[in-house]
Amino acid sequence: MRVPEIDEQLADQIARVVRSIRALELKKAPSISETIDWARTLLFLGKSEIDPVVIGETLHVLLKYQSDITKARKELQVPDVAGSV
Repeated sequence: MRVPEIDEQLADQIARVVRSIRALELKKAPSISETIDWARTLLFLGKSEIDPVVIGETLHVLLKYQSDITKARKELQVPDVAGSV
């Protein structure tokens, strides 16, 4: 509802990724606001689906602490911007 231009498939993928991240023990799990920001970022970047590379490139939009980003990368097995997992 907050990002009306997003298609249902991408919205579902976003919800699944965020749910997975929220299941981790983090300093600060992504809030609704951060999830909306991530959805808008993905649209701005022209992404129509989420893959590990997209998550790796944009994880900093969802998570504010480097330790949380590192943990999420490891648990979700996504590459960092440099390409290593």
